[in-house]
Formats: sequence, structure tokens, C-alpha cells
Amino acid sequence: MAATAGLRGRLDGTRQALRNPPLARLLVVWAVWITADWALLITVSLLALDVGGPAAVGLVGAVRVLPAALLSAPASVLTDRWVRSRLLAVVLAGSGALTGVLVWCASVDAGLPVLLVVVAAGSAIGAAVRPTLQAMVPTLVTSPADLIAANAAYATIEAVGTVVGPGLCAALLGAVGPPGVLGVLAVLLGLAALVAAAIRTPFRPVRSARTSARAAWLAPLAGFRVLARPGLRLAISLFLGQTTMRGLLNVFVVLVATSMVGGSESRAGSLFIAMGVGGLVGAAVALGLGPQHGSRWIALGIALWGLPVVAIGLWPDATVASVALAVLGFGNALLDVSGYTLVNRLVPDHLAGRAWGAFSALGAAVVALGSLAAPLLAGLVGLTGAMVLTGAVLALAPAVTWRWLSRLDALASGRAEDVELLRRVPLFAALSLVGVERLARGARTRDLAAGEVVVEQGEPAADFYVIAEGAALVTRDGREVRQLGPAEAFGEIALLDPGPRTATVTTAAPTRLLVVDRDGFVAAVTGHRPTDDLARERVARLRSADEERSTGEPDGPR
Repeated sequence: MAATAGLRGRLDGTRQALRNPPLARLLVVWAVWITADWALLITVSLLALDVGGPAAVGLVGAVRVLPAALLSAPASVLTDRWVRSRLLAVVLAGSGALTGVLVWCASVDAGLPVLLVVVAAGSAIGAAVRPTLQAMVPTLVTSPADLIAANAAYATIEAVGTVVGPGLCAALLGAVGPPGVLGVLAVLLGLAALVAAAIRTPFRPVRSARTSARAAWLAPLAGFRVLARPGLRLAISLFLGQTTMRGLLNVFVVLVATSMVGGSESRAGSLFIAMGVGGLVGAAVALGLGPQHGSRWIALGIALWGLPVVAIGLWPDATVASVALAVLGFGNALLDVSGYTLVNRLVPDHLAGRAWGAFSALGAAVVALGSLAAPLLAGLVGLTGAMVLTGAVLALAPAVTWRWLSRLDALASGRAEDVELLRRVPLFAALSLVGVERLARGARTRDLAAGEVVVEQGEPAADFYVIAEGAALVTRDGREVRQLGPAEAFGEIALLDPGPRTATVTTAAPTRLLVVDRDGFVAAVTGHRPTDDLARERVARLRSADEERSTGEPDGPR
């Protein structure tokens, strides 16, 4: 009964989260994009087949992937530097315009070179879509539970899109031909651009000083550095193992369909459909997941990517293959929802676009690696050996790494007492729980005896401080101007409005401080619209107090 009540509560929370209009608009945009992407893949493949034969189909497939893989990391810099909804709208509008150019290509038989150029341009423009979408999701929710609901909806839409996109394409091809299909897709992308432009989020590009030319060139690499952080490094490694298997599986399924199952190339399509059906079921189940045990679901999802591949290798039968791939699709949904939620909680919002861009680039690279390795492995050890070997390695990976994987839940949420303390600070009142957790995770504690100087008037500012226990005195020009106690903070103004400290803070008793560094504090405050507005008001108020210093005492230190 308790489990049923808990599940019902989580599902109610899911429905509530999805009633959020900005999040609903974002999911509509994602639905249009994933549906159009699948329909576009089929349509341009048919155009390539007509003008250049099977070799041209492979060439178009490569051109659709490579520019996005190469540009996803550089393009994702824009995700962190621009208003994300506007960037998404521009990219969708550009994709719609290029799809309109494809209508012309299909109508006049423009030839393979022109088709390749237009497809490559579309891939380049679309490189920012997934990083931007994934970076926007956590800015539109207020709690880890809502984040799970949003990611479950995201996974559900992706599974539905893999069915609806090809189905829409098939239905329209017979009626209006490739030009008509492309025309419909161009209109849909244009409408999605309008929906994206209407999305409002609290995210605001972080205010920062002008950077050097060298720093600008290195900016795209910031995402890779984020993914290499402790905790994230392991999660991303497991994700990349699963993504490598995706590349292997693309080849394995075709080989199974044509040789082991005793079917034909059309059998491969039905096997992928089984995987999509499993994904739909998994996404529905994932709606009821809680945020406390994400590492367990990640481990299960990875194992369910490996074990079905082993089963197909050992029992090459059509029924076994269909059931196994449905189970794999189920595991994929669990992995996507729990894994994306964990990564979203661990990645700083001001670097989220670049982190997801780096992840997309790495993912595309290892998919290609898996696709190239599959026939080589099958040639060396046979198809059965290749599937059993690679599937077993992936299935065992969570067990081998569980000692470290099991710690990720605690790492994602931060220390409970630090989160609670930061939520009591008025400056952070507008931040979501996810945002406060991110801030707490990067904070450190500092224990001081009575009478120790924390910051000194005139020195450069480096950190923001919150008193967890104890008390402190604020003095300016030798005069005591304020006393501070638990849950009170100091040091914010010199970080937001760069300059030296204008007051000295000294502990009045044994004191424990929670210390947030400059980068984490500035990103959390200036990257969140309501919090940034609150901080600006406080800066103005303190400046006014400074101007009236001769008639009234200042409120606190800078």
C-alpha cells in the first residue's frame, strides 16, 4: 500500500510538473524536432538513392552526422552565451529554411553534390539543438522529482518520434512525394521556431569580464572539462559505453536480421520497432522513479543494454531477438531518464550547454567507432562471439564500478545541511532546489576560532560566506557596523560589482562558515534572472547606504 501511494504521489507530481507552460512548449519543440529528424532522414535517403544509388545513401548518412559531431562542442558555447530560447528559435527557423531548399532540390533534381551541401548545412545548423534543449530542461523545473518527470517526458517523446516520424513520412510519400514531405517538415519546423521563441526561462547568460582571445578559443573545451570532473567522469564513461554499443547494435541488428534470424532487410525494421515499443514502456515506468536512487537505475539500464545482446548472440531466433530488443529499449529509457537527471543535477547551469555539446560530440564519435568495429569483431570472432563478448562487457560494467557509482546520488544532492543552510539565505530565495543543490555541492566549510579575521577591508574579493554556526562582527574604518549570526551571509557585493572589500569581518565566537567561490556564486546569481534582479536591488541599496554614510550606518560588508 505504501509503495502504491508513493508511486501515485510521484505520478501526481509528474502531471503537475508537465502543466508548466514553458516546459510544455519545450517538449512540443522536441517532439517536432525528433519527428522531423526521422522523417527527414528517410526522405533525403530516398532522394540520394534516386540520384546516386546505395553508395549515395551511405554518403548522405555520414554527411548528416559528421558536421553536427564536429560542431556540437563549438556551437554549444552559444547555448551558454545567448538567451537559450532565442537561440533555439533561430536554429529551428534556419533548419526550416534549409528544408525548404531541399524542397527545391527534390523538385528540380538538383543532383547529389547540391543535396550533400544542403544536408551538411542542415547538420551544422542543427548541432546546437540537443545541447540547448537539454540545458534548458533543468532551468524550467524546481525540484529533482520534477526533473525526473521532465526527462521521462523527454524520453517518451523521443520513443514516440522514432515511430511517428517514419510513419508520417510513409503516409505523405504516397500522397505528395518527397517535395511534399519536405514542405510539410519545413512548415512544422517554422512553427516550432515560433513556439521556442515564446519560452521564458529564469536563465540569463552569466555576467563576466571581457575574456582574452585565447580564452575565447578554449571556451568550447570547457564542456569536456566539466565532463571530466569526479563523479561525472564515471557516469559519462558508462554512457559512452552504452553509446558505443548503440553503434555496434546498428550493425548487429542488420546482420542478425539477414543471416541469423533467417529473415531479410525488412526484418531489421521490425526489430528496431520492438526496441521502440520497449522504450515507450520504459519511459512510462520511469515517470514513477524517485530522485533518491538514480545510480541503481543507471546500473540497471546499462545492464539491460548488455544482457539482451548476449541473449540474441546465444539464441539467434526471431522471437528471442524481438523480446530482447524490447527489453533493451526498456532499459534505454530507464538509463536516459535517470542518467540525464543525474547529469543535469551535477552540471553547473552556466556550463550546461557546453557540457551537453561535448557529450554529443563524444557520443557521435563512439557511435561511429562502434559501427566500424562491429564488422571487424564479427569477422574475427564470428557474429555470435562478437555479440556475447561486447554485451557481457557492458552488462558487467555497473557491477565492476558499483563502489563508485553508488556514491553519485549523494554527490548530486550535496550535503543536506549545506542545502538547508543556503535555502535560508534571502539572496537565494528565488533559486530552485536543483540550483541550490548545485551551489551547495561546490561549497566548502571553514572552521575558525573566535577573533580571527575572515575578510579585511581593502583586500581583493574571492569568496562568498554564509555563517553555519557562531557569530561575526562587521567593522568599517575601525567602527563596528553590524553583527552577523547563523544563516546570515556576507561578501556578495564585491563579487557582483568587482572591487575591494569595504569592510572587515571578524569572528566573535568559534564559527563555522560555508564558503562559495567566486565562479560558483557569480554563475548561480547572475545566471538566474530573478536572483540576479534581487542582487542588483541589494547592490543599489548598499550603494545608497554608502552615500548616506555620514547620516546613517551601512548595512554590511562588500
